[in-house]
Amino acid sequence: MRVTTNQVYSMGFNAIQSHSNKLLDIQEQLSTGNRVNRPSDDPVAMSQIHTLNRAINTIDQYAKNGEYAKSQLVLEETAVQDTIDIMQRIRELGIQMSNDTYSPDQRRVAAAEVEQMMLHVKGTMNMKNSEGEYMFAGNNVKDTPFVDDPANPGYLVYIGNPNAAADYDENATFGGRFVQIGFDHTDKLEPDDEFNMSRVRITDTGSKVFGFAPNPATSLGPQTLPPAPGEIDPNIYNTMKVMYDRMMAGQKPGDDVLDDLKNSITNMSEVVAGIGGRQIRIETQYEAGESFKMPLTERKSNIEELDMVEGISKFTVTQNALQMAQQVFGKVQDMSLFNYMR
Repeated sequence: MRVTTNQVYSMGFNAIQSHSNKLLDIQEQLSTGNRVNRPSDDPVAMSQIHTLNRAINTIDQYAKNGEYAKSQLVLEETAVQDTIDIMQRIRELGIQMSNDTYSPDQRRVAAAEVEQMMLHVKGTMNMKNSEGEYMFAGNNVKDTPFVDDPANPGYLVYIGNPNAAADYDENATFGGRFVQIGFDHTDKLEPDDEFNMSRVRITDTGSKVFGFAPNPATSLGPQTLPPAPGEIDPNIYNTMKVMYDRMMAGQKPGDDVLDDLKNSITNMSEVVAGIGGRQIRIETQYEAGESFKMPLTERKSNIEELDMVEGISKFTVTQNALQMAQQVFGKVQDMSLFNYMR
């Protein structure tokens, strides 16, 4: 087989170019620390890396969702616990004013303190979060949840409870928003998704938090939950209102009011316990996500990252090969008939 000078020249030049390209690739790998920097490096590995990145990013997003959900639950827990403390103070005051040793004037003075606490509680019942949404309005986050009851002046009504004179909003009867904090095997959101570990509810309806089941002989009259049209809404503000009116008239608060206050405190304590349970769910999901992310990260590292010792070794070998190819090419360039005859 005849080998021309052009063929020898081309082979030498191609060898230099090939070794130079390999050397550049290894230099890039050493500088980035990654074995795979583009799809052309290893298409199969790049596909696996993308899949692993999606899973890791999803877990990280769930962790962020959990942080947001926990901040909202802490805000709700603080508001409800603060209300419980106020209700306990009002009940203590009611028990105190039920004693026959107190005069009507003393009860009216105590009623002034009750009035101030009523205003504070009313503000909490219509509290907004950092995004300007009403916390206790269910899914109707843009409208005030507790409004003046036109049928019963001086009282409040929750807009998620039927009332003949108030604007009823069905959205306020559903328990607020859910935040996804983990992988869901069903990938389906149901209206009552409370016991799905992958999601957590971050708000509660006002009727659940501040409403309660009155005793048959309650100060608010015979009630059903939710109240029938025309009935007084059984919430903590209205109970305090009855207590305030009686004490302003110099009367005792009444055992029925004290029982209603006790029931409301018990109800809100159960709400706080539920909020604490949801916070534990968030922490559990976070820990599970981090445990699941660890092998994914390790698998991605094994596929993507470069073994530095191996990389340096390849760099040295390729660099030597390039130098040898350059030397050979230099010798080939000097080959000519005149040099041979000389």
